[in-house]
Amino acid sequence: METESLYEITAYTENQVGLLSAIAGIFTRRSLNIEKLLVYPSKIEGVHKFKILTRASESQIRAVVLQIEKKVDVIKAYYEVDDERSGREIQDVRSFLEQRENDNNKI
Repeated sequence: METESLYEITAYTENQVGLLSAIAGIFTRRSLNIEKLLVYPSKIEGVHKFKILTRASESQIRAVVLQIEKKVDVIKAYYEVDDERSGREIQDVRSFLEQRENDNNKI
């Protein structure tokens, strides 16, 4: 049996109605409790940041993050053991948005 740890999931999203319900449903289906939830605008215009704290095994957390990323309105999702922080997040989101903008300009 895998050991459970406290993980923080960070997801960058567009602001869409019903997204919080969809994300909460992912946790409900896996019987995972959300210990803490913060949702607020990010430093990138039009993008919101979800921070979700939950206790799970690493395989469970990987599955949850993959499911969250499948949501159309989610730009990028990460997980980290609680209190680990990474500077790659903002760069990854900006790169994604720039690529999307470039793709839209080609049309």
